[in-house]
Amino acid sequence: MAKKIVLLGAGGLGREVANIIEGINRREEKYELLGFLDDYSTADSIVGYPRLGGSDWILEHKDEVVCTCTIGDAEAKARVQSELMKQGVRFESIIAPTATVAKRVEIGAGCILYWHVGISIDCKLGAGVLLNDSVIIGHDTTIGDYTSIMTRSTISGNCQIGEKVDIGGHVFVIPGKTIGDGARVAAGSIVFSNVRAGATVLGNPAKRMKELE
Repeated sequence: MAKKIVLLGAGGLGREVANIIEGINRREEKYELLGFLDDYSTADSIVGYPRLGGSDWILEHKDEVVCTCTIGDAEAKARVQSELMKQGVRFESIIAPTATVAKRVEIGAGCILYWHVGISIDCKLGAGVLLNDSVIIGHDTTIGDYTSIMTRSTISGNCQIGEKVDIGGHVFVIPGKTIGDGARVAAGSIVFSNVRAGATVLGNPAKRMKELE
């Protein structure tokens, strides 16, 4: 029986995740996507699915429906998902059918893995992690809650990525590096050194840009 699911957030990320769910269902009828929840949208439907209401809707249906948070902003996503989890809402991780996940990988609640993501052995993803298209994660790497890594970035082995980190597209992080909580790594950067919590880095080699913080 297909699992009933709703997407919390009706923006671009939500529409993309709906497309991933459709791709999953073409191979195996795994989900019944009921629609979207959004506290701010006034649309009647999004990419052919109804807007069911705001975030309170899931509290009334938490026993029969799972949810994936598709809010793009990390702070807002962390606030909404963590509060709903405390109230017993079940968050589903959406994994595209072309993603490759190795053995002994832990994936937290409500993660989103796009097409062609590759995760090597003994990695750990916290809650609400977003790995965009063709992201590669090396062995023994840990990624904290609500971190987002954009298209075609590579995180080498034995890296420690903190919570609510924002890593742009086409970034390369060399092995064994740490990126602290809330840091931002601009698109196209190559990270040779540890990045302190809250810092914004840019370039090759990636350097701190205080004026962007």
